[in-house]
Amino acid sequence: MKKRLFSLALLALTGASAHAQVSQGGLPLSIQVDGHFDYVPVTTATLPDRESGLAKWNKMPDPKPALVALTTPADLGFPASGTTYTTPDGKRIWKAQLKVAGAKGLGLYYDQFQLPQGVKLFLSNANGRQVLGAYTASNNDAATGKFANEAVEGELVNLELDIDANVNLSDIRLHIDRAASYFSGIEYLGAYQDLVPIDVWDSQLTGGSSVCMINAICPTGNGYEAQRNASFQTLIPVNGGIGACTATMMNTTTNTPASCKQYFLLASHCEFTNAITNAGFSQFILRFNFQHGTCTPANGTIPNTQQTITGAKFVARSVLPLAANGEPDAPNIKGDFILLELNSALPASWNMNLAGWNRDANIPLTNASPKKFIGFHHPGGDVKKVSISHSIQSYSLGAAQSHWVTTLDSGLVAQGSSGSALFDGDGRVIGVASVAAIGQNVPSNCNVSATGQNVAQSTSGMPLYSKLSYIWDYSIDGAATNRKLNPWLNPNNSNALTVNTVKSDCSPISGSGTGISINNNKLDQSLHVFPNPSSNGKITLQFNLSEVADLSFELFDISGRKLKTIATKNVQHGSYTLDLSAYTNGMYLLKCSDGYQSTSRKIMLQR
Repeated sequence: MKKRLFSLALLALTGASAHAQVSQGGLPLSIQVDGHFDYVPVTTATLPDRESGLAKWNKMPDPKPALVALTTPADLGFPASGTTYTTPDGKRIWKAQLKVAGAKGLGLYYDQFQLPQGVKLFLSNANGRQVLGAYTASNNDAATGKFANEAVEGELVNLELDIDANVNLSDIRLHIDRAASYFSGIEYLGAYQDLVPIDVWDSQLTGGSSVCMINAICPTGNGYEAQRNASFQTLIPVNGGIGACTATMMNTTTNTPASCKQYFLLASHCEFTNAITNAGFSQFILRFNFQHGTCTPANGTIPNTQQTITGAKFVARSVLPLAANGEPDAPNIKGDFILLELNSALPASWNMNLAGWNRDANIPLTNASPKKFIGFHHPGGDVKKVSISHSIQSYSLGAAQSHWVTTLDSGLVAQGSSGSALFDGDGRVIGVASVAAIGQNVPSNCNVSATGQNVAQSTSGMPLYSKLSYIWDYSIDGAATNRKLNPWLNPNNSNALTVNTVKSDCSPISGSGTGISINNNKLDQSLHVFPNPSSNGKITLQFNLSEVADLSFELFDISGRKLKTIATKNVQHGSYTLDLSAYTNGMYLLKCSDGYQSTSRKIMLQR
């Protein structure tokens, strides 16, 4: 397979150590003393030129990541950039504003961040409908003094420090040196705008990946819900911008509820400075549950509220080969992994899992339904998607038999899918998304995003995954424990080839020993749709039900708009021809229900 390869990542990082961003909640104290801040100083920064920034980035040779934000220099610090009010009981309230005119969402990056006990930081958007914080001393990274926070809606961010009376103001260190202006992956911020129609929200902020991507919650991923809940997005600073990869929480051979390590795995090319200290990962933003709650949400639907953590500890990684221009050298990538550790425990309410793994080099290369090879990922910085195949092959990239390659049966991958896991039929990690063949196995109608953007140069149906078995006891970069996975995921050096998926607190997932469950939806098993894709606009629905039933069918386009409803009476066996020739080429979803169970099929019209 001699194809042009591209990196599935969305950028690298420069940064410092690590500490968790889980905020404490609560509301700013200024709400109780409204009227004492008639004037709040505004620090301004220049909006980055999105078009020129993207054009410059797109001129870079492959492999390259895909930008989701551009950064601009900022200079906002305590106390000089704000104003302070003292309450009757001696507490101090300091307020400031940062404005980047024209921005749709702003992430803040702090080169100084040290809050003593008794100080709370809150952030809010212009209308106050979005509030982040409280951030406190628990968010300090003593080693580097750096921090970052998730995006705030709009062009203006309100900052407030609530300071107890006994706090020495000279102990507070807070300075913002960069602001990130997001243009992708922030559709959820539309919920915090002023009360305007949802379609007023810039359509370029939603659906950044191919229209043929499949939302992670769709039936395509049925049986692998535990694995879906182990996958999440990482937002990573790089010179001049912010990008994203996908990562997977990982279980170990010794994890127990009493002693639970929370490691996560992603690709080495997601961070191409080859950092091997905590300092390289302090401003990673880890974004969990960034996904839609339904398979085909209506146009403009806001995805599930996501949660974020800032920073992680370095554990292990492979060395990333770099070309002369400093970018990842895809053809020479051998092992492609980074293992990091969370600094504080994931809240149980986030419903995350630690994925099981299979390090056996000799695994079945095919899966029969309902089992499948499956991946959950964030292509183009988009909400979580799913892709599947039923066969894989061994492939040599940089070294002999270093990767798995697969031709996807459903779904696609793109920049931003990098670092995501390939799960085997039993729901165990067997690989890390590394590179992909541009344009391979991508129908022509899939080269566009929901907003009409051309994504042909970043989309693929043929991903390559760095084999877990190959990188397990990795020796290419030396014998040090920080160059391989085995000492960390198998700390007791057991002979175990596999472990199962568990909850984030390392307790068992009830009723799911392997993470795969057999589909008991009889309707799903009794419906067949063909030909698919259809070359003439007609498809056949074939039934073989266990008993007579009344069926209803609903046809939706990719925006979730219902196009057609069909009702059939007293169906058990046989077939039905559905004429869709009046509709344009593209992807559609057909939902079927018998009143008790439902199932759906993705249909492709390709004439």
